[in-house]
Parts: sequence; C-alpha cells; structure tokens
Amino acid sequence: MRSCGLFGKKGVSHVEIILAFVIFIAAVGFALYFFNPGDSDRLVGTSLTYAFREIKQNASVGVETFSVVIDDVAVVTGGSDTIAMNFPGVEGKTRVETYDGEVLNSSHVADIVNVNTDNWNGIDFLFVKFGEEFVETAGLSGTENATYYEIGSSNLKEVISEKRILNLKDAYDADYYSLRGEDNFNLPDRVNFGFSLVFDDGSIEAEREIPASLEVFSDTERVEVLRDGGEIVFADLMVKLW
Repeated sequence: MRSCGLFGKKGVSHVEIILAFVIFIAAVGFALYFFNPGDSDRLVGTSLTYAFREIKQNASVGVETFSVVIDDVAVVTGGSDTIAMNFPGVEGKTRVETYDGEVLNSSHVADIVNVNTDNWNGIDFLFVKFGEEFVETAGLSGTENATYYEIGSSNLKEVISEKRILNLKDAYDADYYSLRGEDNFNLPDRVNFGFSLVFDDGSIEAEREIPASLEVFSDTERVEVLRDGGEIVFADLMVKLW
C-alpha cells in the first residue's frame, strides 16, 4: 500500500510537469500570434507604401506639354511681338519655353495662347506647358496666323507641386493627428510618419521627434517637382514610418 501511494505521488508529479509544459507552449504561441514580428513588418511595409501613395496623390498636379514648331522668319517678317496660337479644348495656365529654356511671356484665354517676345529671330521651337499653378503675363493680345506655327506631339504627366508639399507640411505641423487620422491618411494608430522633399539647394521637411527606442523605416523616390517659379526640377521624396 505504501509502495502504491509513492507511485501515485510520482504520477501526479509527472502530470503537473506535462501540464505546465503545455501551458508554457500555449502562452508562447499566444504571444507569437499577437506579437509576431513578421506581422509587424508587414504592417509597416503596407503602411509605408500607403503613406507614400497618399503623399504623392495629395501633392501632385498635372502638366501637359506641347511641342510647337515656329516659322521665325515669317513671324519676324510679320512684324509682331506677340503671336496667337489655337489650342482647342486644352485647360490650364501656360508657361512657354524655347528649346534653350528661355521663358517667354504668355497667357491663355479661351482656346488662344498668346506668346510674346521682343525678338523672335532664331526662335524656331517652343514648349507650351499647361498647368493650374503656372503664373501668366497679363495684358497680352495677338492675332492668330496659322502659318506662324505648327503644333506637334504632346505629353501629359503628374509632377509633385512644391506649393502643395508646403501646404501638406503646414497641415502636418498644425494638426498632425488629424492628418494621420481616418478622415485623411487613415494610418493605423500605432504608426507615425514624416516626409521630406530634398532639392539640390535645400529641403522641405515635416517630421515629429522620433523616440530613440523605435526602429525607423523609410523609402525614397526620385521625382519631378514643379517649383513655385514654374520650373520643373528633380528632387528626392522621402517618407519615414516609425
């Protein structure tokens, strides 16, 4: 009987050990399920892609560019400083550049684009750009002469607007949580973000203080930017998540 009693105590001891091991494995599995680093990485990766897309969409504008051949001899012979060109159905303000990058005075009224310079000699090609943010010249008026020009190919692209990036930075600085929230970027509560646009001559940055204990994830893309002055340049758009 004593021997049986001893055997029973040993049996209970083994059961307790096995039960404790099972509970331990279950606890580890529970922790891995809810705090899986892989899931966290996927969340960050998805959020980074989403934040990048949202910033680009909120800061982009369309620019349509037409190539135009100019008969400069005919224009000079005609004796007018301003020529008028017909662009039916095209919308937006204009910026007109020569092949060498010289910016000419221009304005867009109805379907007519007026272009002005005091010397047409040697100007045989123009880039006529249309976009909502270009600054035009007031008071231009010309008479269309179809022999002066020939409109060629066109190209429509989306570019980052410096003006819109600055507006986005202002919104970030003024009310970060509203911008991050569901009515705007709709990022997860535990995800924070910042962004910067880096030019050769400076940068625009919107970023909160990042705790030293947190890992930072980032992505950078080379983008075309419409600057406030109307020129289009390249810059690096960087988005950070932590």
